[in-house]
Amino acid sequence: MTNINIEIPNSLHKQIKLKAVLKEITIKDYIIQTLDKSIK
Repeated sequence: MTNINIEIPNSLHKQIKLKAVLKEITIKDYIIQTLDKSIK
């Protein structure tokens, strides 16, 4: 896997974190799943 570092606004981070928590997955896994769905 490749590491990618990006800066995002705190408000966006909080939204992503909340969605990940609700799905009971890590933020990393949530972002990977979301990006994977969007490019297919």
